[in-house]
Amino acid sequence: MTDIFIAPKQNEKNKQKIQQVIHKSHMHVLSSFSKNPLGIRFQAQKKDESIILFLRPHLLTNLSWVSLGIFLIFLPLIIMTILPMLGINFLSSEIIAHFTTTYVIFYYLIVFSYVLINFLTWFYNIFIVTADRIIDIRYSDIVIHNVSETNLHHIEDVRYSQSGVIPTLFNYGNLYAQTAGATENFEARSIPKPKEVTDIIASLIGND
Repeated sequence: MTDIFIAPKQNEKNKQKIQQVIHKSHMHVLSSFSKNPLGIRFQAQKKDESIILFLRPHLLTNLSWVSLGIFLIFLPLIIMTILPMLGINFLSSEIIAHFTTTYVIFYYLIVFSYVLINFLTWFYNIFIVTADRIIDIRYSDIVIHNVSETNLHHIEDVRYSQSGVIPTLFNYGNLYAQTAGATENFEARSIPKPKEVTDIIASLIGND
């Protein structure tokens, strides 16, 4: 891919703004929001390109599949407890008990796959802001991997939205970055502190 030339003055201006708004910080492995994280690199990162923001969807967005996963884990135990109370003892036969064990193992493999896919989808869906560009990394069902990027000087407008009581209460929402011309627009969904992220990007592109 051909590198897009960025005027040195613009780079220097961005570096000055970065020094004003960013402080180095250590990042937890499950962090959804980190400013200038230490020890984090990504594929195709340029030499001396500093990461300003590292973002994932808010941890709370995992609540639905985590709750369902916990329920599915305990579901066989609940069934095996309730059925004898109803006078149903399907484990009395050795053959049935053998096949039941096989089915339970297969069932838990499916549950484990469901939990793993949802976790990896959350963990690897990342939105990165550097001193020069923004990178949107999206994984879907493990096998689908999409990476989009654009230089900061292509961004014309950046805004955010928070809808509902829970996103407002826990301070997460969606961020939208509008780019020039036919360049793809960018969207980061359910990220923590959307107003702060918007302010930092606006500062970097000179819309403060």
